[in-house]
Amino acid sequence: MPKTIDSADIYAAAITLFCERGFGGTTTRQIADRAGINEVTLFRRFGSKAALMEAAIIDALANAPFGQVPASDDVLADLGNVVRAYLATYREHGGLALTLFSQLPHHPELHGITPVLMENLKAVGALLRTHQEAGRLRPGDPGRFALELIAPLAMIGFMGEMRMGPGHAALDVDDYVRTYLAGHGAESSE
Repeated sequence: MPKTIDSADIYAAAITLFCERGFGGTTTRQIADRAGINEVTLFRRFGSKAALMEAAIIDALANAPFGQVPASDDVLADLGNVVRAYLATYREHGGLALTLFSQLPHHPELHGITPVLMENLKAVGALLRTHQEAGRLRPGDPGRFALELIAPLAMIGFMGEMRMGPGHAALDVDDYVRTYLAGHGAESSE
């Protein structure tokens, strides 16, 4: 009876190696060895290393907590939940994001991953738009507002990864959200 091959094992091996060695430094042989399967199986299932990496990364990020926060009537709570969900996503996949952002400019074959990254950001933008429409956030581009909420968190995490700061451990989420609202709240001016 043929061995059942779990995609989760393949994806975990691919992501771990990608984070350790980058796209160019990771081989399908290494992925297969780490997953405990034959390299030919990878090519039969995925066709190429790029397709395998794309499938693994999309699988990891598609249901990330960051893009799953529903809107309520409480903007402070919702933004806190978005930040906490981002931090949870970063804890689970932080090395992946850092490696991905450094690798995308050099490996156009990975650009199929970009839409899943954008879907999470769009979900945050939709939540922000809900609060704009209710008058709890000032008018403006909700996509840009989402970036302005998340980009500093990414930098704090990346700086921590590079041992250039405390990272997210020192972050006071409530203070971070209040500071964000000071610039984006309904009573703020452009």
